[in-house]
Order: sequence, then structure tokens, then C-alpha cells
Amino acid sequence: LLMTKSIVLSSLKLFAVDFIGRILFWPIWWYTIGLKRLLTILAENIIEEEQRLGVGLWWKNLFTPMYGQYDWQGRIISFFMRLFVGIGRILLLLLWFSITFVALVVWVLVLPVAGYFLWRNLMLYYDFSWY
Repeated sequence: LLMTKSIVLSSLKLFAVDFIGRILFWPIWWYTIGLKRLLTILAENIIEEEQRLGVGLWWKNLFTPMYGQYDWQGRIISFFMRLFVGIGRILLLLLWFSITFVALVVWVLVLPVAGYFLWRNLMLYYDFSWY
């Protein structure tokens, strides 16, 4: 019976220390390991979107005539068509980049904002006069 209490008590201590340690380590993880993982995911996402849109391919073939039209009219039409489509694809890529940048900013700001509102609500709940 004494050994059972000791095992249960030591298990509860271990659980409490582990639980509190994880709670205290979580903000550190959020801005180190978690942020690094997020940056890796966002960078891969932007590269994947660039490959999906084929921005580099459009600019590489800017002076290549479309549909085998090697006369001067075909070359001019192909150039301007590829130019406008390439600009549109760059704008789409910039839009995607701005969306991923907003996701990064939200990741960085969510903990301080949540902490501020938690602190503010606790101060209002307990009605501290110095607040």
C-alpha cells in the first residue's frame, strides 16, 4: 500500500512538472521552433506557387513566337501577349506573397495580443483600481 501511494504520488508530481513545463515552454517554442517551421512552410508554399504559375517559364519564353507564327506580326502579338500574361502572373505571385506575409505577421502577433486581452480581462474581472 505504501509503494502504491509512492508511485501514484510520484506520477502525479511528474505529470504536474511536465504539464507546467510544457505550458511555460510553449511561448518559447512558438517563437523558435514553431516560427522556423512556419517560415519553411511559407517559403515552400511561395516556391510551389511560383512553379505552379510558371512565372520564370513565361519570362524565359518572352521572345519565343506562339503557335509557330514566325512572321513579324506573330512575333509582336506573341511578345505582348506573353508580356501581359507574365505581368498578370507576377501580380498573382505578389498577391500570394502578401497573403503568406500576413500569415507570418499574424503568427508573430497572436501571442502578445492574446496575452494583452487575457491580462485586460483579468484586471477587469478582479476590478483592480490601479488598472
